[in-house]
Amino acid sequence: MFFGGLIFFEFNREISISNVIAGSIVVGFVEELFFRGFLFGQLFKYTKLGFISSIIIGAIIFAIGHLYQSQDTLELIGIFSITFMGAILFAWLFVEWNYNLWIPVFLHSLMNLAWHLFEMDDTALGGMLSNLFRGFTILLAIVFTIIYKKKRNQELIVTKGKLIRKTV
Repeated sequence: MFFGGLIFFEFNREISISNVIAGSIVVGFVEELFFRGFLFGQLFKYTKLGFISSIIIGAIIFAIGHLYQSQDTLELIGIFSITFMGAILFAWLFVEWNYNLWIPVFLHSLMNLAWHLFEMDDTALGGMLSNLFRGFTILLAIVFTIIYKKKRNQELIVTKGKLIRKTV
């Protein structure tokens, strides 16, 4: 997202250090700590609920928490969808990196930082170009995670058999 921001978007000249810290780093940390570390993490790690069953409640709450940005129904649906899918991505990374919360915190904070530093959009929905770079960033995170695990002969934790229900 940073490379796309540097090339295609204007630098946000009105940004302050406090906005960067509060809007990028603190928000990324707090949201991941609560939604992935606590809410999703406890359900997935310590119950028989599968990945989807464990993430759904937290992802809905996470997505609803971003709806204040919408101006109309279509934008509301778009923001809900984008943030809901983001919650799933961050939960997947959390699990696949052996419940290391720093991985989704880092990615979430960096994505928020790019959004704040460059004038990509006023809402989490974004436009076509900003979503292209967001998608590329997500793809890199997924591919890197899979390659990392394969090189270390580690199997993926989230498998078809653990999507809905799993054994503890």
